[in-house]
Amino acid sequence: MENQQRQFTDKEVEVIHLLLEGKSTQEIALQLGVSTRAVEHHLTHIYEKLEVCSRTEAVLKLITLFKK
Repeated sequence: MENQQRQFTDKEVEVIHLLLEGKSTQEIALQLGVSTRAVEHHLTHIYEKLEVCSRTEAVLKLITLFKK
C-alpha cells in the first residue's frame, strides 16, 4: 500500500481513512471542515486513481490494498 498510497494527496488519504470508517460524504466534509463538493471532488480523484466507478468498489479495493 505504501507505493499505492504515494499516488494520493494528503487530503485524499484523509478522505480514504474516513471512507473506510464508513462515514458519509457529509460526515467526511464536517470532520474535515470542507464542503461536501470538495469531498466529492476528492472522491472522484480517488476513484480515478483506483480505476473504480463506485464507493463500494473503492472501499473493497482499498481494503485489499491495505492488507498487502
